[in-house]
Amino acid sequence: MSTSRLHWGFDHFAIRAHDFEATVRFYREALGFTVAYEWTSPGVVSRSAFLDSGNGTFLELFAPADTVPGGPDRHAHAAPAPTDEQRAAHNALLHICLRTDDVDKAYAHALQHGAREMQAPADLRQTGLNGSPDVTIRMAFVYGLDGEVIEFLRRADFPGENQ
Repeated sequence: MSTSRLHWGFDHFAIRAHDFEATVRFYREALGFTVAYEWTSPGVVSRSAFLDSGNGTFLELFAPADTVPGGPDRHAHAAPAPTDEQRAAHNALLHICLRTDDVDKAYAHALQHGAREMQAPADLRQTGLNGSPDVTIRMAFVYGLDGEVIEFLRRADFPGENQ
């Protein structure tokens, strides 16, 4: 009997870059992503790029003038740009999380490359529910160049995660 999977996991997250070149540079230089594929669809998407996070999960960037597939049916410049805080409070996508061995170093490096402070590195004690163990994680948050919230996280594997 064969079983099929409903999905294979996350493929990518997409954001609109208000300055396409600056956003690509930020993700490459500050966060270590690589450009895997750039594309256009004349009359629909002027410019987009898939940036590889390093493990086969991608961040897709769209140019500011595009009507983004799966996004608002308006261009980025059609309305006043919201503040970082407004974006963080009202978007369905809450944050992009990057796992790291050194939260403090990743946070400082991102700030040196143009990210804006949101929450400095800190430890957070998490109380497990429904039989999950208590754990302590280390995390920090920055605003990326386009107002996206980026979390840096150090945590142990979840029980059974790598089995």
